[in-house]
Amino acid sequence: MAKAIAKNIRMSPRKLRRVVDVIRGKHTNDAQVVLKFMPYAAARVVEKVLKSAIANAKENENLNIEDLKISKVFIDQSTTLKRWRAMSRGRGFPILKKTSHVTIEVSPDLTGIQKSTHKNKKNTQVKLKDKKHDHKHDHEHDHSHEHEHEHGPGCNHEHEEEKSGAKKTIAKENKEKTKKTKEKSKEVKGSKAKKEKEGE
Repeated sequence: MAKAIAKNIRMSPRKLRRVVDVIRGKHTNDAQVVLKFMPYAAARVVEKVLKSAIANAKENENLNIEDLKISKVFIDQSTTLKRWRAMSRGRGFPILKKTSHVTIEVSPDLTGIQKSTHKNKKNTQVKLKDKKHDHKHDHEHDHSHEHEHEHGPGCNHEHEEEKSGAKKTIAKENKEKTKKTKEKSKEVKGSKAKKEKEGE
C-alpha cells in the first residue's frame, strides 16, 4: 500500500471531487486513461498525484504496477484565501479563494490475483481428471466400456432397435390386411356380375 498527497492546490474541493468520484475503486491503468481524456483542469492535478502514488508503490513498496488499484481517494478543504473586489457606491465585495488537499492511496488488486489463482487451480484439476480417465481406460477396457464410450452412458440404442422392428411388423400386417380387403372386394364384384348375367 502506498499513497501520495498534494497539499494547498489552488482549486476548490468541489471541482476536484467531481473528477475523483469517477476514478474511485478503478484499476490504475484504467484511471490514467480516463483522466487523460477528461476536459477538466482538475483532471491534470489528479493525474499527477496518481502517477506519484504509483511511483511510490514501485520504489518504496516494491509492488507490481500492473496489479495496482485505487483503494482510497479523497479531497480535503485547505485554507481559504480572502480577497476583495471594488463594487459600486464605494463598497467592497468579498472573494473567497478555496484551496484543497488531494490524497490518493494505491494497493494491490487482490481480487484479480485470487481469480487468476482460482482459474489455475481449475485447469490443474481438469488436467488431473483427464489423466485419471486415460489410466482407467488403458487398464479397464472391455466390451461394455466400448459400448458406453460409443453411445454414451444413458444410450437408448437397444430400445430404438426394438421400436424399429415393431414398426416393420406393423407395416407387414397392414400390407396383408390391404391385400385381403382387395381380394374380398374383387370376389364381391365377380359374384354381383354373375348374378346380373343370370338375371338377364
